[in-house]
Amino acid sequence: MNAKLPRVSVALLFATAFTAAAHAEYRCDPAPSWVDQRACEAADKSPETLRRYVQRMDYNRVNLKFSDYVSAATVRAWEEQNRQIAALSDPEALKVARSGSR
Repeated sequence: MNAKLPRVSVALLFATAFTAAAHAEYRCDPAPSWVDQRACEAADKSPETLRRYVQRMDYNRVNLKFSDYVSAATVRAWEEQNRQIAALSDPEALKVARSGSR
């Protein structure tokens, strides 16, 4: 059971990525409406900000797709943000940063 879980997870990840890529229409180059512009601004900040914006618009009966506002560059930016946050939360990295700044 435990050995199957990673394989199934990877398979689902690839299937989801393929499906999203097949139907996604990147709407931030350039954004055609004010709703799209705000979604692109939210995507520039973080995936959580974009998710909240999409949910808020869905509540207001504006149908947005999360994947329409995410490109490969956006994903790379989010990953870099996560690496920076992880580095700042790592006690060893903090010690090195503090010792190097003095």
